[in-house]
Amino acid sequence: MPCMGTAFFRSFLMKEQNDMDQRIAPRLPIKTRVEFFVDADIIDAESINISSTGIRFDTQDPIPIQMRLEKDGVLHENRAHLVWAQRKPDNTMTYGFQFVPQNSDKDAQIIF
Repeated sequence: MPCMGTAFFRSFLMKEQNDMDQRIAPRLPIKTRVEFFVDADIIDAESINISSTGIRFDTQDPIPIQMRLEKDGVLHENRAHLVWAQRKPDNTMTYGFQFVPQNSDKDAQIIF
């Protein structure tokens, strides 16, 4: 399944660089193929403001994402929530997602 294009996410919350470092777990560098898609459910939102180039809105719940990460040629599926998005100086986008445990164990690790 192809990745969703960045145009789809342009209206999501953009955070300032200094607000992004709210990490609760250490990060490890990784270079791998990632596919992600938004659930087909309709998500209610409340608009905050709008312009000719975009809209800002709030949702009650995080936006759910199904994600596939490739390791050793195998795609591993995980659930995640979109946490932040930011446009980079080269006009591409970077995103932050929080993994969602796939069972009732809140401390469960992602499958990878």
